Formats: sequence, structure tokens, C-alpha cells
Amino acid sequence: MGAVRCGALLLSALFLAPVTAFAQTPLEFDARVGPAIPIGNFSDEANTGAFLSGTVFANTGPPVSLGLEVGGNLGHSKGSTDTTIFQLTPLARVEAPLAHKRGKAYLLLGAGYYHTHYDQGSGGSESHNDFGVNVGVGFLVKIATHAMLGFDLRYHLLFESGTDPEYLVPGIVLTFAK
Repeated sequence: MGAVRCGALLLSALFLAPVTAFAQTPLEFDARVGPAIPIGNFSDEANTGAFLSGTVFANTGPPVSLGLEVGGNLGHSKGSTDTTIFQLTPLARVEAPLAHKRGKAYLLLGAGYYHTHYDQGSGGSESHNDFGVNVGVGFLVKIATHAMLGFDLRYHLLFESGTDPEYLVPGIVLTFAK
């Protein structure tokens, strides 16, 4: 029971940190799209799907920004099973400016809630609510006064009883800053 309380406290802190930071600092809004490529055991259960997400980041002081991402994977079909994954993850982004301050490179670390739904057609369906982590690297380049375009590569691992799905997402990122 102590581990459950500790986990609940940790998740609460991870969700509240970005909310507190958002109230006081400039915001960035990211939209991300790319393929979600299953790896490991998950590649036996699912084909490549589409990943879409939106993130709000608050610059809490260079070089760290805190964010909250809402995203999902669609179209992971293999055989008669269609897999969909929804995520809600707080993120920390550590940034370094690129040459001539025309952009930035970054590292991402996130942990949070993942909901996985397996639809097996006439064979029924099942859902899992799990904890997961993601890490990534990327860069953004200014394309306008308040807009940046970039690329990142993210690794996601879900701690699901049995399979622990994992996947890579090479994504195109469009960012708007306030």
C-alpha cells in the first residue's frame, strides 16, 4: 500500500509542477506528428501507426522547460487486432541554443499515464491503464518571429503487465511561442 501512495504522490507532483509553472511564465505550444514504430515484443503485436500530440511548455528558466503532453497512437493494426494508445505525460525539456540563436537543440524526459486499447474485432477487446516513460532528443529552428520547426526522436516504454509495449517516434515538430 505504501508504494501505491508514493506513486500517487509522485504523479501528483509531476502533474502539478507544469501547472504551477504555466501560471507564471511565457508559454510554447508544440504540435507533433510522425510514425509510431513498435519495437521489441510490441512489434509482434502491432504494425507502425501514426503518432499525434500537442504539448504546452513553460520556460521555467534556462535551460529547463516543463510541459504537459497529450498524445496518441492510431492505426497499429496487425492481423485482427487494432491497438490504440493515449498518453498524458508531464515533460521536462533541457535546451541548448543553436548557432546564431536561430533555434535550439533539446533533450526530453517524460513520465505519466498511458491508456492502451486492444480491439480484436469479434474476439472482444481489452484496455490497460499503465505508467510509462519517454525520452528523446531533437532540435527546433526559427521559421518566423514566434514559430519554430524541427525534428525529434522519442522512445516510449509502457510498464504494462505482460508485454511492456515500447515504440520509437521520429516526429516533425511545429512550435508557437507567446
